[in-house]
Amino acid sequence: MLIKALKKYYGFSEFREGQEEIIQAILDKKNVLGIMPTGAGKSLCYQLPSLLSESYSIIISPLISLMQDQVNSLNSKNQTAAFINSSLDYRDTEKVLNDLYEKKIKMLFIAPEKLNNSFFIEKLKQTNPEYLFVDEAHCISEWGHNFRPSYRNIKQFAENLNIQNISAFTATATPDVRDDIIKQLGFQNPISFVHGFERNNISLNVIRTKQKKEKIFELLKKFNTPTIIYAATRKNCEEVTEYLKQKKINAEFYHAGLTTGLRTVIQDDFIKNNIKVIVATNAFGMGIDKADIGMVIHYNIPGSLENLYQEFGRAGRNGDEAEAYLFYADSDKFIQEFLIKVSHPTIEQIKECYNAVMDFNRIAVNSRSEKKLELDEQLFRLIESKSINRTQFNSALQILENNKYLKLNLASQANNYIKFLLNHDQLKNYIKKLINAELKDFLITLVKVYGSSSFDYKIKIDLNYLQNLIGENSSTVENHLKKLDQIGIIEYEQPQYLPTVEMIQERVSANNLHLNTKEIDSKFSHANQKLDSVIEYSFTKDCRFKFILNYFGENVNNYKCGKCDNCKGSGIIDETSTDYISEMVLRTITEFKGGISRSRLLSILSGKSKSHIAKTISTYRSCLHFNSDQINDVISELLTKKLIKEIGDKIFKDPVEELIEYEKEKLNNSDYEQNLELFNKLREERNTAAKKFSQNPEFICSDIILRQLAKEKPTTPSLFLSINGVNQRMYNKIGLEFIEIIKEYKSKSEIKKITNDLPKHIVQTYNLIKKKYSLTEIENLLKLSESIISLQIESIISYYPNENYSYLIGKEDFDLIKNEITELSEDIKEIKKRLPSKISYAKIRIVKAIISSSVHSPFQ
Repeated sequence: MLIKALKKYYGFSEFREGQEEIIQAILDKKNVLGIMPTGAGKSLCYQLPSLLSESYSIIISPLISLMQDQVNSLNSKNQTAAFINSSLDYRDTEKVLNDLYEKKIKMLFIAPEKLNNSFFIEKLKQTNPEYLFVDEAHCISEWGHNFRPSYRNIKQFAENLNIQNISAFTATATPDVRDDIIKQLGFQNPISFVHGFERNNISLNVIRTKQKKEKIFELLKKFNTPTIIYAATRKNCEEVTEYLKQKKINAEFYHAGLTTGLRTVIQDDFIKNNIKVIVATNAFGMGIDKADIGMVIHYNIPGSLENLYQEFGRAGRNGDEAEAYLFYADSDKFIQEFLIKVSHPTIEQIKECYNAVMDFNRIAVNSRSEKKLELDEQLFRLIESKSINRTQFNSALQILENNKYLKLNLASQANNYIKFLLNHDQLKNYIKKLINAELKDFLITLVKVYGSSSFDYKIKIDLNYLQNLIGENSSTVENHLKKLDQIGIIEYEQPQYLPTVEMIQERVSANNLHLNTKEIDSKFSHANQKLDSVIEYSFTKDCRFKFILNYFGENVNNYKCGKCDNCKGSGIIDETSTDYISEMVLRTITEFKGGISRSRLLSILSGKSKSHIAKTISTYRSCLHFNSDQINDVISELLTKKLIKEIGDKIFKDPVEELIEYEKEKLNNSDYEQNLELFNKLREERNTAAKKFSQNPEFICSDIILRQLAKEKPTTPSLFLSINGVNQRMYNKIGLEFIEIIKEYKSKSEIKKITNDLPKHIVQTYNLIKKKYSLTEIENLLKLSESIISLQIESIISYYPNENYSYLIGKEDFDLIKNEITELSEDIKEIKKRLPSKISYAKIRIVKAIISSSVHSPFQ
């Protein structure tokens, strides 16, 4: 039956590996989780059951371009599919829904943002869908590489529509992500199909070079095949494209900064081979139906192996041999670390964002607005003035939503704007010649209503007013505006959808926000772990596909792909040789106190330099049997591990040593001495760890990073991991121990600073107060009278009025005394007369000191 259906709908005579058993499980009404590599035909696994269904299926897809491509491809054979997303207007959406009612559609693709639209859900309830399929299911997991909060609404959406038959598909999911997908979708006894992540026809290669553009040109000339080049930033995309065009390569860049129309044209030209090379951010490629891509190059390292695997998996879908190249440079890591930092706000930044939203909307503490609070450009500018970017702001709002303070909405409509692109005379002539009477009348109305100002700049228009004026519905007005925009008469700026937030509870003081700090730290650590895996992949000496397979949970200890650069012997050199070259490089740099250029370093080690000075260096010709690429690889690895540093065109072993005098001037002497003391404590702990793990101390944590840790003094995992050069592996070995040392050191330093300010005779009293001893206990410990102790405490309060002194007396006595003090100037004896005999003069003196220092009872 299934083979017949496959032949009927697709013209194929057999299934690819795994497809038939997945489809059969879906038809048997099982919850299926399908993990299939890119290009393995996972879309057919939900398309065929949909075509065989007596009803229809809903497919949730994360990208508009992805669902549009799939719908266009399906409808080129049969008109069986449709999509609903933000690109459709009301009338188009209604047409799709009517087609559903009339059973003309077998597959409805929807954007995840539609899942909590109650009006939309009510409409779908009348259609009785049989299946719900979740494409790119890793988006539902916070541990996935592309988490989409809106995916978390899928389970509730399915319950609202009473859909039991739910299946999910992804090309990239580690074991922890798979477990999370199953949990989030509420699968009971699911069937998981994990079909090999191996791609037999793709050769994986890593090139560590700074001459990236030149290397790309060399590869394009060598392989002469349709190629995607992925870059981390829009700027890189444009620069690489410009370079290739100068070299007469038919290339175009593609990123989110281009208009939708232009992106579509470039994508179509690439599919039709009108363009040979696309240089793109990761916005390009999902759902691209092009089987003959012969090479994928990563100009910069991506943030995760999931991204790397998904992107190079777009090569060789026709089964032909294909190439995948990852270019690595030390600067790439810093780009990704920056992207991680800006995507993970600190606790303080979250508090700043919360306060900014509340203050901007004039919400007082302990108040709650029933209205939605708009997040407009003015607020964004306020946030940016606090050195918080929009990515951090959005992440902060998501965290506040997860912690039940706010609810984020994405459907608050802004305004419509127009501007005439013709001058008065040109427009007048155009109207005279316009044949379409309806459009002509509308254009004349626009001119009459909005006058001459709309020729000079964009002005806001009122769609409701226009539709009442011409007696048409809003869809007709919008269509007229779009038409005039398309033919170049006006510039029509359609409504943007500004986010809003709803308050779930009353505003609290930012310091009283109860945030799940463990979860926040965990997400930050997880992102860094993913980046570390990419770095490890870049430097592995093992089979590259084996590394990827192990990462995705496949146990393949003896596996070798036979095709990657390491398996073919063209990759990096063995560990013994690497250690030898590392030693020679470090020794050479040490002999050059003022630093040495990379080219000179290479010429000395290889013996190519003929200068007299070079021949006096102890390491001259020590790497004669290694080529320059191999030596360069080791230098790059040492730079990555921060054992050496490149400043300008010179390499130093430890540039911080040379900057110590500058640091001494920058810091005051006590700070410098304290940092040095902490540095030595951390160094001792590092040496202990080095013995434990049988590693060189510099490999555990370099002195450069130790100095930075001593300077910054991080006391949480997220702060520790945010230090430049620190990674998850380092944290796993020494992180907890270092944080404890830093906490203890900071605590002692603060007490030392305070006690240095206090008169020496009351330092002991202050130390006991800090340890929360009561007045009676301090009296007994110091063998001093209560009256003397109270006088000392008065002095301490005058130095540090904001400390908590409540436990000295106790709540009951504090309140009793406070209530009897009507004037601070009143004689203490008069106050004593009104109080019970158990209340001593000493206690009254302390309470008066607290009140006079504006420190109110914490019991209020």
